[in-house]
Amino acid sequence: MTEIASTLGSMLSLIIVTLMGYIAAKVGFLTADIRPKISGLIFNITLPCTILASVGEVDSATGTDAITWSLVLGAALFFVMLTAGALANLVLRTPRGERALYLWMSVLTNTGFIGFAVLESIFGGASVFLGSIFIAISNVFIYSIGVEALRSGSTHAESSAHGGARRRRAVDVRGMLKDMLNVPLVVSLVAMVIFFAGIPVPAPLMRAADMAGGITSPLAMMLVGLSIADAHLGAVLRQGRLWVFTLVRFLLAPLAAYLLLAPVVPSELALGVFTVMLAMPTGSMAAPIAATYGRDAELPAQGTIVATLASFAIVPVLMVVMRM
Repeated sequence: MTEIASTLGSMLSLIIVTLMGYIAAKVGFLTADIRPKISGLIFNITLPCTILASVGEVDSATGTDAITWSLVLGAALFFVMLTAGALANLVLRTPRGERALYLWMSVLTNTGFIGFAVLESIFGGASVFLGSIFIAISNVFIYSIGVEALRSGSTHAESSAHGGARRRRAVDVRGMLKDMLNVPLVVSLVAMVIFFAGIPVPAPLMRAADMAGGITSPLAMMLVGLSIADAHLGAVLRQGRLWVFTLVRFLLAPLAAYLLLAPVVPSELALGVFTVMLAMPTGSMAAPIAATYGRDAELPAQGTIVATLASFAIVPVLMVVMRM
């Protein structure tokens, strides 16, 4: 009961920080034009620092087992997300033209910002290191198979001429590689080398990484508050199909996965990280990336808000089930 209360308290703290971001946006302290800069700061500086600092919190006695299972579950994560999205499409009888978008919303999730904030709040710093492994592996699939699934749903009219399609394909491949090879991925690989090789890291460097990484979670949750403040909530709340999709994809699928894997996976921490990663809402980049490939950006934009709002209820439910 104490663990459940602690988990709910951690989630409540994240909700409060999100509300601070919402209020800051409403009074003008946070605006949409500075969102890309704050996102860049988090993604390229504070989040890598969080990952690096988390290496020192991994217990060497149990860390190898947890990391091994994180590698296994990380390789499975994308395909579980994709399967959950396909099942949601089946349940919802999604119109053919929207199925690729729902699959895209299923796999491009907010594991980097909200995910790390939830992990650190509930499981502690060591889980951030494991979470970085999940993200590093799943990103390879998201920006290859996931993007190809998104593109395959485009209409013939959106594909334009054959020569133009070839030109876009070359640009898309470069973009995929760029998205895969990013700063958090590189730092995750460096962190794994440091852990397995037992390389000592100077204490001042680790303290600096810990200090800089400490602002990742509050900044990320404030950005969530800014996104909610910018949304047309009236229109979003009336999207019945999106709410059912969110229930199936982000609650029922993680619950089913956890119950099936709990008897098999010996590392409780790795399984907990996997479940949280699977339950994370659609990411804010889902809409602009969909638009880049000629798809409607409004649906994934609305899906991001619906899934994000629902996550504040979904994650506590999952944590209670895992703690019982």
